Amino acid sequence: MKAGDLIKMSDGRFVTAISDSYTHRFMDAQDREMVSFGMGHMAGSYAAAIDVVCMSTGRKQRLELRKRNFEVVDKS
Repeated sequence: MKAGDLIKMSDGRFVTAISDSYTHRFMDAQDREMVSFGMGHMAGSYAAAIDVVCMSTGRKQRLELRKRNFEVVDKS
C-alpha cells in the first residue's frame, strides 16, 4: 500500500492513504502502565501502519495494517 490508494473501511467509510507504509510502535493501556513502572523497553508491539484521511470528515488517523479491517479499492 502506498500514498494515494483509496481504501474502503469495514464500516463503509472511504479513506485515502496519505503516506506509504511504515513501522509504528502501538501501545495500549497495559503498555502505558508498564512504561509508568519503568518497563517501557518491554511495552508495545511493532506493526506496519499507514496514515489515512477520511473522505467525508477530513479526519486524519493511523491505520494498523495487521487488523485487516479494510479493503483496497483503487491503487494509484
